[in-house]
Amino acid sequence: MSRAESKGRALAERDPGPMSSPVGAVVAEHTEQGLRIVTVRGTLDLSSSIHLTPVDASVRAVLLDLRGVDFLSSAGIATLLRVRNDVPSRAPLVAVADHQEVVRPFELSGLDRLIPVVPDLEAGRRRVG
Repeated sequence: MSRAESKGRALAERDPGPMSSPVGAVVAEHTEQGLRIVTVRGTLDLSSSIHLTPVDASVRAVLLDLRGVDFLSSAGIATLLRVRNDVPSRAPLVAVADHQEVVRPFELSGLDRLIPVVPDLEAGRRRVG
């Protein structure tokens, strides 16, 4: 068995736990007073993606809580761009991240100009109004 096959088998055999995708990212969503909060933990790379449910008319803004993301690759950035494109323009989208594993790729890619980054949920709530 090759190293890649062995790694793939180990990933397939890992118990993903509740709300986890089979490849490692954990996504949970809830809405409070019209504010959709999407919490992501784990790795955002080629093997993982964020699945936002459709934003209905009652959602006024979206916060992406990325404080639990431990790795953000270029494919993860592409996923976040798709999220930005899927959220209606009338609904502000803000990312919450407090560590360089997420903040630095946002800055280097220019993603922070499309999705502003704040350090905590309270700052995010203030930013979206």
